[in-house]
Amino acid sequence: MSLLIGDVAARSGLSHDTLRYYERLGLIPAPERDASGRRRYDEAVLDLLHVVDALRRAGFSLAQVASVLEVKTSTRTVRGRTDAMRQAIVLLEQDLDLRTSAIADARELLGSWRDELDAGEPWPDTPLDC
Repeated sequence: MSLLIGDVAARSGLSHDTLRYYERLGLIPAPERDASGRRRYDEAVLDLLHVVDALRRAGFSLAQVASVLEVKTSTRTVRGRTDAMRQAIVLLEQDLDLRTSAIADARELLGSWRDELDAGEPWPDTPLDC
């Protein structure tokens, strides 16, 4: 069964523009077109969009999402696909570690600002001269 872009948008929770953008980026395959030029998506695109959406909600960039999805299309064997996915996960974990470290640094900075306020900075609501 083929789906029109409105059907895919409604079922995926993504906008028409987002679907077209993902198509341009190659995150989803270009759909067939009917005689009127309307996009006709295969229902399998919904599973793919679920993966894209989950990775995006986890904070991964579109480039990172594309690298994960490439694993599926770039390998022809189960072993090759498994090895490529392991490598993609390692890269995603490394990026997540960097983000976690940046968040810890930001929290530490916030804590030092809080310590300055707690130490009795005389006018905590006065604008800073920056």
